[in-house]
Amino acid sequence: MINCYFFPFTFMDARQARVLSCFFNRFKILDIHGGAVLPGPMAGLAAKGALTRVCFDKEKLVLAQQKVRAYLDWAAIHKGNEKNLRALIRENVFFKDDSGVAAIRAGIRNRTVSQEPCATPVRDSIDSLVFLKLADIHDRESQDIQAALDALDQEKAALFSELRGDGGTSLSKDHTQTSEPGQAMTDKRIKAWLGAAVDAELFDQGGIPVLITTSRAVMDEFLTGAGKAINALDIDSIKVHENDCEFVTQWRLKIKAILEQMAEGEQMTPGLALEPGKKYFEDAAQPPVSGRIQIRFFPGLGGVNLIKKNPGGQIGVCLVELNS
Repeated sequence: MINCYFFPFTFMDARQARVLSCFFNRFKILDIHGGAVLPGPMAGLAAKGALTRVCFDKEKLVLAQQKVRAYLDWAAIHKGNEKNLRALIRENVFFKDDSGVAAIRAGIRNRTVSQEPCATPVRDSIDSLVFLKLADIHDRESQDIQAALDALDQEKAALFSELRGDGGTSLSKDHTQTSEPGQAMTDKRIKAWLGAAVDAELFDQGGIPVLITTSRAVMDEFLTGAGKAINALDIDSIKVHENDCEFVTQWRLKIKAILEQMAEGEQMTPGLALEPGKKYFEDAAQPPVSGRIQIRFFPGLGGVNLIKKNPGGQIGVCLVELNS
């Protein structure tokens, strides 16, 4: 059995939701929202049963929120004061590269994460949550800024179209560039997410964890220090279903089966991995879109057994993208 986790984000925009929905029928997220209504398209996925939450201790969430609030209040007062900013970085542990998730910092590079509770101090777990909350705010604000820029581009395109007498020509989708959140603070995101995941006992829930991401930057950064994979699959261009296509459920189950087979050690050949499902692409009423999938399985993180119920301690990481 495998368990898929959205990684290393806690906020999901419409693009990410679309990509994940094309490949997976169910996945989980680290829930830093304390049971509140999920933001953005995550709420819709949760309502459909496609998304479930991995919860944190409420007291830790409260402490993390207090630290975030303190930083935001400080920033509002001292914005632009570089001298005070340097003092803040020195005094606040969660801004330091060598702290916050220090107990697992080297382990992420060497893929060595202990499953013992004492290996993740309370301070470190709070600091991981603080970073995830700040990154969550960053991602939400970036999405709002991108939406405003897109709206401005649409208005400009409509104005020039009217001046030229072209009618109601709208801005093509190729004109806008969607920001990729994984390119910002990539290494810190991974460290904080893994630290929080260990604290939430995510790796003790049984089955084999598969960390799924829509960010190529995140995948590249993770693989940099991951060591040698025991199983791998790369398919640069495949047909995928989306929305309400009648075959979308079969397609998602096929992806799940591939992950399970790879977790069991079966070597997959790219050209044959999806061949049994070829018919439900040819017969689909709705044309499929082109996608990309990259999968790696590792023998735990540095050989340490992460999962008490699975002595093998295996872990997977999977990148999914849409090419069109």
